[in-house]
Amino acid sequence: MNTNIFKSNGIYLGFLRDDNYLFSRDGLYLGWIESGYAWDISGQFRGQLTKIGQNNYVLKNMYAVPPLPKTPKPFPPPLTSIFDPQSNIPPIVLPFGLTDGF
Repeated sequence: MNTNIFKSNGIYLGFLRDDNYLFSRDGLYLGWIESGYAWDISGQFRGQLTKIGQNNYVLKNMYAVPPLPKTPKPFPPPLTSIFDPQSNIPPIVLPFGLTDGF
């Protein structure tokens, strides 16, 4: 079962597969989630996987010192099919200091 990820403005970002690889709405590899933290394809920290209400977001605290970059993971196997994109949702107001990670 995939986990849908949204931006705070309500736009559907993509999905997280069960193997913790993160893909865009178009099936492009964006990065991975490890212990609740998101990393992009180059190993740069992008934020924390956060559930607000019924929806999931990757949010980054602009004032926190980010973790050191990680060694990039190998690209996952290509997707065999792309799911229909989710509908956008109503935007949310983020607490002060938080921003979208992607």
